[in-house]
Formats: sequence, structure tokens, C-alpha cells
Amino acid sequence: MSVPTFAELGFFHILDVSAWDHLLFVAALIAPFAPRDFKLWLAALTAFTLGHTMAMAGQVAAKVPLNERLVEGAVLATLIFTAGRVVWFKGAPKMSRRGWLGPELAMAAAFGIIHGLAFAKDLGPLLPSDTGALWSAWGWFAGGIELGQLSVVSAVFAVRWMASARGFSPKDFALALGALTLGISLHLASQWYLV
Repeated sequence: MSVPTFAELGFFHILDVSAWDHLLFVAALIAPFAPRDFKLWLAALTAFTLGHTMAMAGQVAAKVPLNERLVEGAVLATLIFTAGRVVWFKGAPKMSRRGWLGPELAMAAAFGIIHGLAFAKDLGPLLPSDTGALWSAWGWFAGGIELGQLSVVSAVFAVRWMASARGFSPKDFALALGALTLGISLHLASQWYLV
């Protein structure tokens, strides 16, 4: 597999319709933000990508045996927490613009680690054995993930703009998106619990 192909793999890892976890997580994470808050939501997305990539790289290198069911359950917990937070705060989580970066970025990175552990087993066999190509593959993969997330953000902001044209306030849109994401996440969690 060529190294730039890893960018495509990362991109479609996010945009794969069967990968509800990433689509829902990104939508819930940015629901309270306006496009003009790009420094905040872009920092959160990048922290998520870095956590995701580092966890995958660490897991591929260390090959620590993980209970896949628990990891998948933890991924669902990140979705429920992120969406639930938007709903709990009625579409506008209380955050100080100055003090936001520390805890929010730490949370996004921690959740990225959990999501990365879930995908490491699938990516590991595809990675090149040459050290230089391996680092390059990780970089391309991370870039693909970031582009995929930005595509989701663009779609969310386009729907937000259409909703505002119909009279929805930004807070109402965020609350509706958070509630929808929470509902789907809880449904997925119920399916996970019953399996």
C-alpha cells in the first residue's frame, strides 16, 4: 500500500457510513460552536486526531492485548458523554474562552485515544515495515483523518446555516443536533449491551 494511500484511508475512516462513532462524535463535539469559533473547534478536532493517532501507533507497536468489547463500549461512552453534555447544557456548554483550551482539549485527546484503540487492530496489518515509510504513513493517515473531520464539520455548518435561514437559533440547532446524536448513541449502546 502506497504511503499517500494512508491519507485516503484516514479520510474514509472518518466518512465511512458504517463508522457511526466518528461521525457522531465529531457532530456532537462541534454542535455548540459557530464557524467563527474555528480556533476552538479546530483545536479540539486536532487534539482528537493526535490522541487517535498516538493511541493507534502505540497499540500497533506494543501489541497490548485489549478486550475489544470493552474498547467498543468505551467508544460508545465517549459519544454519550459528548452528546449528553450538549443536551445537559441546552445546546450551549458553559466554557470560558480563555480557560477552555485545557480541559476541553484534554477531553478531546483522551476520547481520541479511546477511538484510536478501537481501530488499531484494523490498521496494523496494513502498515509498512520500513521505519521511514511507517512514520510517513502515520502522518498521511492523521492528515486524512483531519480532512475527513473537516468534511463532517462543513456538512454540520451547512445544515446549521440552512436551519438558521428557517429561524432556528444557533443554540436550538446545537440542542437538536446534540439530542439526535445522543439518541442514536443510546440506541447503539443498547445494541452493544444486548450483543
